[in-house]
Amino acid sequence: MTQIHWSHKGELLLQKRRNTPKELTDSIPQYISSDMPQQHADFFAGLSYLPLATLDQQGRPWVSLLVTRSDHDPTVGIKVLGGNTTDVIAQTNPYDPFARALQQVPASAGEARLFAGVGVDFSNRRRNKIAGSIADASVDETGKVQLRLLSDQHLGNCPKYITVRNLAPTRRQAQLSYDSFEGNASVLSAEAKAVVDRASTVFLATKHTAQGNTNGTQSDMGVNHRGGAPGFTRIYEETDGDAVTTYLVLPDHSGNRFYQSLGNIETDPQVGLVFPDFATGDVFYVTGEAENLLDDDAEALMPRTGLLTRVKVTGALLIKAALNLELTSGEQLSPYNPPVKLLRRELEQMGRVPSDDAEAISATLVSTQALSDNIKTFNFKLSTPISALLPGGFGIFDFSGLLDRGYSHMNEANPQLVNEDFVRTWTLSSTPRIDPNTKTFRSSDHVSITVKRKPGGLMSNVLHDNADQFIANNLPVAFKGTGAGFTCFSGGSDDMPLTLPPKMLWIAGGVGVTPFMAMWDGILELAKANPDQVSTDIVLLFAGRDDDINVLRHFGSQYGTLPDHVTLRIVALQSVSGSASIARTTRDGLRDTISDSVLKIEERRMGIDDIRSVAGLSEREVFMCGPDGLMNRSETMLTELDVEETRRHRETFVF
Repeated sequence: MTQIHWSHKGELLLQKRRNTPKELTDSIPQYISSDMPQQHADFFAGLSYLPLATLDQQGRPWVSLLVTRSDHDPTVGIKVLGGNTTDVIAQTNPYDPFARALQQVPASAGEARLFAGVGVDFSNRRRNKIAGSIADASVDETGKVQLRLLSDQHLGNCPKYITVRNLAPTRRQAQLSYDSFEGNASVLSAEAKAVVDRASTVFLATKHTAQGNTNGTQSDMGVNHRGGAPGFTRIYEETDGDAVTTYLVLPDHSGNRFYQSLGNIETDPQVGLVFPDFATGDVFYVTGEAENLLDDDAEALMPRTGLLTRVKVTGALLIKAALNLELTSGEQLSPYNPPVKLLRRELEQMGRVPSDDAEAISATLVSTQALSDNIKTFNFKLSTPISALLPGGFGIFDFSGLLDRGYSHMNEANPQLVNEDFVRTWTLSSTPRIDPNTKTFRSSDHVSITVKRKPGGLMSNVLHDNADQFIANNLPVAFKGTGAGFTCFSGGSDDMPLTLPPKMLWIAGGVGVTPFMAMWDGILELAKANPDQVSTDIVLLFAGRDDDINVLRHFGSQYGTLPDHVTLRIVALQSVSGSASIARTTRDGLRDTISDSVLKIEERRMGIDDIRSVAGLSEREVFMCGPDGLMNRSETMLTELDVEETRRHRETFVF
């Protein structure tokens, strides 16, 4: 009789919590076939590698990436025999926890040993799931595995989040670097953490134990692919005296809404993961106890995340050169990958956690100013004033109430929309006024952001293209809070007056100049309120394309009103990618606006001599904001010039 694979209570729980339509829940059994379709048989027979999982003697899942093709051993391969029987002969290594688990007595003596796998063809993002029991297994001293699999679950999967790469068989000499297969995992090595940080491909093994089979479900396992941009799996540690516990955090990316893997975790927390490094051949294996966190609980651990899985690591192995596959191409990340999200504790360390406002605040666009063809300042009025924020801070705008159109499984025209939350964090380019009595920044109900139109970018284009409609129709967006972390100011409370570094170097690229716009206005405000107490010397190195350098007009408009002890010198490096005449006209216009004693413009890239020539460089606090490429080059140049790391302050765009 054909087995009907009804969703079990864990899957049903998550489907309900995540609003899976009832018609989809009812139809899920139709997608899972007890008999292997012929196209799946052909697919598996052609695979060169196969992620498979089983349980060890303690009932813990371990998953491995087995190599099923060899240029040196013709016996290696996958043969589908029919009748849902598949023979697998694969290469691994003697340290592989999957191979070691096969050599143990099963956790449930007398019962069939469970297995699950997911075949993936990385060259075309095709994948199919398979599960059932192992009829026979053997492992030799080299780690070569022979299996007879009896499958009873087959399911095709979508290609989202799979990294495209070409792999070829090779021979490596495996070396055991870390092993807690038999005992509890301790502090993970930096090498193991680095494998996780680099991974865009992870395989997750879960299990479900049926209780009474009341709804026709059966005990089984599952293996699923998890993918994302490198770094999408986060790591953190908790200490209790000398004991250290390691956690892995995997945010849930929008999928088919079956919630098979996460549903299994709701009924049994034990999971296994494998992180292959295809560039080095290193493999990091993990087993642990997982829990799903939803809504506020997820948000508390990882902001802007509604569902995630946290795994407490209980066992782990790092095996160097474990994978007998070599990368023969570049890697093409999936266009569906959402941006990497950081843990709240990581954001706190960076000063990037937003304030929690007690009441909902809305922001309504009231005006704009064009600074260049692609850069505009957008001015918003808030429904409620916000507390004073040191210049250089950020605001969080939520457009989901206007733009969110609900769930979509695939979107080939715009893949990023599948995981889009329509929330953006922008540096506030405006500065609140100074209270002349307290000499601190006042609360304000107006904020401004300066945004560059990004080719292919969603929200930057929404703003630039629809600003007139936002203004004409008074369309409010949710303002989710503010935060500071990148500013040249310190103090600002009743017992700590506002202060500035006596000497600064600002390095900015493109729209990365926005926090410096706010800082400069804040310096002007402070200088007006304390003309005899403000003293600072600033050099701004700015790299911009074409007419984007027009943003520098912001710094020249009030230069003549400065007290003698505040100085600003600007070196602008313009790169030209469009019209040479427009670029030249832009330079000439800036020279007419800003004095030659303040502004120097050249058509070239920024180099180390630009930084070296800054007077008193070793005495300056350095603030940097811009594209990663420019910031990384700047860091390298500052290191070469022996500028202390404690004097470097770098803005990031991660929240």
